[in-house]
Amino acid sequence: MKSTWKVGLLLLGLAVAGAAACTRSEAAQPATIQPGAALPAATGRLPRLVFFMNPNGLPCQMQDRVLQEMSGELRPKVEVVYVRTTNPNDLAAFQHYGIRSLPALILTDPAGRELRRATPGIQSAAQLRQLVAP
Repeated sequence: MKSTWKVGLLLLGLAVAGAAACTRSEAAQPATIQPGAALPAATGRLPRLVFFMNPNGLPCQMQDRVLQEMSGELRPKVEVVYVRTTNPNDLAAFQHYGIRSLPALILTDPAGRELRRATPGIQSAAQLRQLVAP
C-alpha cells in the first residue's frame, strides 16, 4: 500500500514539473503573429465581427442561431467571420486574440486590429447591436 502512494506521488510530481516546464518554454517565445494574420483576408471595408466557436458546443450553437437570425441586420454593418476550434487553420487566431472561453465575439477593423470584445458567453441580439454600433 505504501509503495502505491509513493508511485502516485512520484507520477504527480513528474506531471507538475512537466506542466511547469511546458509553461515556461511557451511563455519565453514571443508572439510572431501580425494583427489580422490569423484571420482570413477581409472581403471589404466593413469592420469584422469575429465569432470564435466550437461547432459541437451547445452555447456556441445557440450564439450561432442568434447571429443567423440577425444576419440581415448585421450584413450592412459588419462582415461576420467564423473561427472554429475544429479547423486546424483557425487555431492560431484563438492564440493571437487570447481566446480562453467560448463562445467569444470580437469586433475588429478590416485589418484585424481589435476594436471591442464582448464578455465570453452567449450574447443577446441587443448586446450584439451594442457591440457593432459605431
